[in-house]
Amino acid sequence: MSLRLYNTLTRSLEPFEPLAPPKVGLYVCGPTVYDDPHIGHARSAYIFDVLRRYLKHRGYDVTFVRNVTDVDDKIIEKARQELGTQDAGHRTQDLKAKCEEVAERYLKSYHDVLGRLGIAAPDREPKATGHVLPDSKNVEATKKIDASMTGCISQLITKNMAYPAGGDVYFSVRRFAEYGKLSNRSPDDLKAGARIEPGEHKEDPLDFALWKAAKPDEPSWNSPWGPGRPGWHIECSVMSTAYLGDAFDIHGGGVDLVFPHHENEIAQARALGKPFAKYWIHNGLLTVNGEKMSKSLGNFITVDAVLKEWNEPDVLKMFFLGTHYRNPIDYSVENLRASFERLKNQVHFLRIASLLEVGIEPPSKLPQEILRLEHEFTEAMDTDLNTPGALAVLDKLVKAGQRLIQDAATAYEKGDEVQRNHRTGGIVSVSHTLRRLGEVLGLFGSVGAFKLSEEDRRLIDQREAARKRKEFQLSDQIRQKLSAKGYVVEDTPDGPIVYPKS
Repeated sequence: MSLRLYNTLTRSLEPFEPLAPPKVGLYVCGPTVYDDPHIGHARSAYIFDVLRRYLKHRGYDVTFVRNVTDVDDKIIEKARQELGTQDAGHRTQDLKAKCEEVAERYLKSYHDVLGRLGIAAPDREPKATGHVLPDSKNVEATKKIDASMTGCISQLITKNMAYPAGGDVYFSVRRFAEYGKLSNRSPDDLKAGARIEPGEHKEDPLDFALWKAAKPDEPSWNSPWGPGRPGWHIECSVMSTAYLGDAFDIHGGGVDLVFPHHENEIAQARALGKPFAKYWIHNGLLTVNGEKMSKSLGNFITVDAVLKEWNEPDVLKMFFLGTHYRNPIDYSVENLRASFERLKNQVHFLRIASLLEVGIEPPSKLPQEILRLEHEFTEAMDTDLNTPGALAVLDKLVKAGQRLIQDAATAYEKGDEVQRNHRTGGIVSVSHTLRRLGEVLGLFGSVGAFKLSEEDRRLIDQREAARKRKEFQLSDQIRQKLSAKGYVVEDTPDGPIVYPKS
């Protein structure tokens, strides 16, 4: 079975066939850096991290590019709020500097959060401000005129796909025959709700800005049409093709970006004769207790707040994985608690296994049950990244491992070392498989295996023997010794679990 992905462009599940296998070019719309990242940002970033991980797991050589929008109305507004009122003579330069400061601060916040979640950095992370002009310091492909936003806009004007007006430049939507294909909307349907805002110089209400004339005090760049800054949509068209080429494999982002952002990206790129992205992948939106997340409703939840409350990044990941990426997902304390319990069960098994596997070699061949579950995991992930199905496989692995632990405990009670070692070898196989498949999903990175010293292992055995003799005072004394050494001891029907204090 081969990987199949849902392509928004064709509205169908398609076999994944890269343009130049094994290489895969993946571009994802990144953050607009004007505030701390919320859990919706985390979901999108994590989904595409899982996609990249799985593509690599399947043997592909992935180049992952995620942009940063570091010039935008929201960033400018945030900078104005932080500056407050001041003399007009100082305002222009201060606003530009403050915009840069705001963008850098919140980009650092975004990086910090993704690092704590164990989400790997992209291979390239271009900033919009580095690609406005052909000589911008961050543009690597400066020999290509269309590696800059002003270069692309100039070409669109030359091809009669765009027009300057009053210092702005607009893309002419009706001159691009395929407009609306991604979002399944026709220009005629769109026109009913479109209007020209005061101060705009559009020829048609559907047209969108490629270049915005400078406003007083705001950051701007010189251009053939006068000072100004790029429109949002041209940024991603330029940066994706600058780093991945005119044709690349996957373009991703949230479903809220399908229209107008991604629709406009396609129009700009294809109007220049670029094939652009082959597959368009979109993740569903996140609500909080059934409502859209917003500061005005008081339900704006940052990733930092969730991590402080739960103290384990994998809880949030488990929550995200439990819903298919294309579906909407509702955040609630109850849903997080259920994810915590699920994760706790899996981690519990891994900690037991890490104690049992000391000195035990896993079987040279994996048992048939584990091979079957591995195949089931691959089938789930091959079907448009069916992470709920993949998680169900991890749960089955844990159940198989727990049965083996019970069997090993029974063999130990009977003094049957052969059966005990055989079952323990199976436990090791399950544990290694669970970790390996978990890694594909970005899980269990903080659940490190650890080795007990012989002295500590003797203490554990002595304590267990004392418990069986009902010498509970001695048992508690040994527990205190282990605690002083930095271990937590949990008693279970299958025996004690010992792990380091976090």
